[in-house]
Amino acid sequence: MRTPDMWDLDGEPCLLVVKSGNPTNTTLGRVNGVFSIVRDYFYDMLVNQTSMEWGIINYDSKSKVFSEPGDSGSIIADIRGRIGGMLTGGSGKTKSSDMTYATPFWWLLERIRANGFPYAHLNVLI
Repeated sequence: MRTPDMWDLDGEPCLLVVKSGNPTNTTLGRVNGVFSIVRDYFYDMLVNQTSMEWGIINYDSKSKVFSEPGDSGSIIADIRGRIGGMLTGGSGKTKSSDMTYATPFWWLLERIRANGFPYAHLNVLI
């Protein structure tokens, strides 16, 4: 996922992703990096929380939005089926783009394991 071997309509390297959510059904999007945005939130002087965010834009300027309200919690995967993240929000469509944010799944998996599920994994069991 770090070195995409796919290209967008302009010939730029990108990672194509897909998600399925209630309001928008199945949509395609593209990302150009896994660590797009990191935000620190300060609720008061005693609390410092970090949120890892992965920026996803719509497939092209003519496609519909990648996500809408109600899609939060949808899993985002690359076109090979590898889970990349969980949709957490978006900024809405402009004339040329649409921005969606997802929490990278590796970041979530670390916290899931640390909070009572140490054997959680994504491996297929036969």
